[in-house]
Amino acid sequence: INVLCGVGILSTPYAVKEAGWLGLLVLLTFGILSYYTGILLRHCLDSEPGLETYPDIGQAAFGTFGRLAIS
Repeated sequence: INVLCGVGILSTPYAVKEAGWLGLLVLLTFGILSYYTGILLRHCLDSEPGLETYPDIGQAAFGTFGRLAIS
């Protein structure tokens, strides 16, 4: 994880140079969406005991079809 964060931090100036400020805004938007998705996943996993994997979440949300679709 440390390497991925380092590469992201070091490549941000290049991304701004190539894409401009709009590219930085898009990058920030995706970061915020990723953070929000993580919060939603944490709430979902904490909602019921026994939920540990993505197929478990799919089953809790959509039944057996959800488990099969995600698996």
